[in-house]
Amino acid sequence: MTTLKNLFKFAGEVDKKTSTIINILGWILLVFFWWLIPTMGWIKPTILPSPIDVIKCYKTLFVERSLLYNTGYSIFINFGGYLQAMAFAIPLGFLIGLIPFFRHLVSKQIEAIRFTPLPATTGIFMALFGLGLGVKVEFLAFGIFVYLLPAIAQRIKDIETDDHLKALQQTMWTLNASPWMTLKHFYIPSVLSRFSMDVINLVAVSWTYIVIAEMVNAQGGLGSMIYMATSRGSHVDQLYAILLLIIFIGFVQDKLLKILDRKLFKFKYA
Repeated sequence: MTTLKNLFKFAGEVDKKTSTIINILGWILLVFFWWLIPTMGWIKPTILPSPIDVIKCYKTLFVERSLLYNTGYSIFINFGGYLQAMAFAIPLGFLIGLIPFFRHLVSKQIEAIRFTPLPATTGIFMALFGLGLGVKVEFLAFGIFVYLLPAIAQRIKDIETDDHLKALQQTMWTLNASPWMTLKHFYIPSVLSRFSMDVINLVAVSWTYIVIAEMVNAQGGLGSMIYMATSRGSHVDQLYAILLLIIFIGFVQDKLLKILDRKLFKFKYA
């Protein structure tokens, strides 16, 4: 068991059991102060409802506002956007990262497009794809794509600065491996094993874009529910409940993707 002194040691470490206890304590303190602030009147309950009120309103959300359906709607958009973004970003990223002509042709444009203020483009996507489910998937796919495309090109470039990977690359060439064999057995596993963390790190960003997309022409999803809750001043508790659900879904998605990463790229954790 870690001693009290070690808990506050500069750049120190604690054992797993102590870490778990401190984590639980952190959650308990968070919920306690959340309950205390509106209860004591430091912030009005109409602005910050107590956690008890937030938990109670889940019954209303399930029965009256189809929470289960809207959650599934948003998750579908999330996975649809991710799959479409990766379907385009991965092959294009390899093309740009490995072929000098394409790298110099569009690399600067790709770097620039990352600075696009995505919320401001919702009108463009509505004009292109209409007002249905498709526009939300396309909006999210584009939001993820503009991050993933330069990320995979950068991962290819990082090989030049990694001595171990550079040595493996030289070995492939020494053995007269064809470009296809080098791509299949070296670049794809080396790049995708690192690129996977870029995909995982975008989970939080993806849910931000989903909420933005669903609040425009609200037809379903958690973003639509947030829009409805904020448009009714007396439903702030529902707003917090939906936000907590999104945080929980994002947390679970992050953990599942990390488990999948360990399954697909076991050599990375060896």
